[in-house]
Amino acid sequence: MRRLEKMLSNYQINVMHYIPGRIRISSPYWTGNSKIIETLMPILKMEDKILSVRHTPETGTLLVEYDATPDVQSAQIEAWFELVQKVHNNVITKEVTHL
Repeated sequence: MRRLEKMLSNYQINVMHYIPGRIRISSPYWTGNSKIIETLMPILKMEDKILSVRHTPETGTLLVEYDATPDVQSAQIEAWFELVQKVHNNVITKEVTHL
């Protein structure tokens, strides 16, 4: 989890809370009607082991609930959040280049 937190912090994404089956992350870029969240949520919802994804626009948090059975290992969670990082970075890059 430490490696994941460090990786995400490079993009101003913070792990707020983690228990097996549930993780809450936040970013100042995710408040309000964020284009990052609009792009990210459908992608995460397509993942087999992710049960639900909820965004709280007022606080800029994303709650991801997933199957906590033993077949979902830390490598799978890291892969999901590498995806979060990639979408986050791509949307910001597109917004900056369109200025």
